Amino acid sequence: MLFVKNFLLNRLKINILLSFFFIITSCNNEESLLSQTGLTNQNINYDQINREFILYVPPNYNSSINYPILFNLHGGASMAQDYMEYVSDMRSIADNENFILVYPQATSDSRGDPTWHLGGENSKSTEVNDVGFIGKIIDELSSIYSVDQKRIYVCGFSNGAYLAYEIACLMNDKIAGIGVVAGHMFIDTFNSCSPSHPTPIINIHGTEDNYDGIGSYYISQENSNAYWVSFNSTDSSPVISQIDNINTSDESTVEHHSWKNGTNGTSVEHYKVIGGGHSWPNISSNSNSVKGYSNGDIDANQLIWNYLSRYDIDGLR
Repeated sequence: MLFVKNFLLNRLKINILLSFFFIITSCNNEESLLSQTGLTNQNINYDQINREFILYVPPNYNSSINYPILFNLHGGASMAQDYMEYVSDMRSIADNENFILVYPQATSDSRGDPTWHLGGENSKSTEVNDVGFIGKIIDELSSIYSVDQKRIYVCGFSNGAYLAYEIACLMNDKIAGIGVVAGHMFIDTFNSCSPSHPTPIINIHGTEDNYDGIGSYYISQENSNAYWVSFNSTDSSPVISQIDNINTSDESTVEHHSWKNGTNGTSVEHYKVIGGGHSWPNISSNSNSVKGYSNGDIDANQLIWNYLSRYDIDGLR
């Protein structure tokens, strides 16, 4: 009987020590998460789905400074890792400009292709709340890092650009501005759009990439620009200029349209890639894209950050 009593007492001591060890380990993990910088793969649970995103925090992160966040959304049937490495790698810009960079991962549709969800019957989407997912990431990062809540931006390519428009329309109270490349406003996004503040927009689109829209799915670039020009109360006519044709082998040129003097200093910037297809312009690129040519006269990464960083949620900084 004494043996049993001593055994149970020792077992209780071991359990207490193990519990203490797990508490200490959890605290250490929490501390390492708080100080985590560089590139990491992250997981969060949202709507009972395990969601993934790639997080890049500049190595010189300082918790005494509030950092902007830029979300960069991959295209359809694509992976965030490949998109970051081969299409739109903004890590060096994040280092130089001190902002937190996020590459979220879409869930797969019925065909197994990663696809961002847009509300509405015309969006060809999955039944997942991706606007809410982005909002959840904002909340999680804000609880860990020093985040400038007035400087949260979203950019995206193709299907990711569709979602960027959707976020600007449906979660406008958290977003300072958006950048879109090779993507349209879907009709359902347009019909349900209800932004709460003047919103700076930069979009880059090729004339060979359904520039005039598709009637039953998404509106034309002209109509999309007109919507944001009207909402931001900018000048009704754009200032148009030609971008230097520094890459003559890409068979495309770029025309810059800028609607200025909007409410709170906002503007709408449009880079019309004449002869350009479904691609992310990159000065170092000479390669053909799926639907035309990959323009080499502009650097979409730098253009987007240079433009968006001028604004916070209250307008021109």
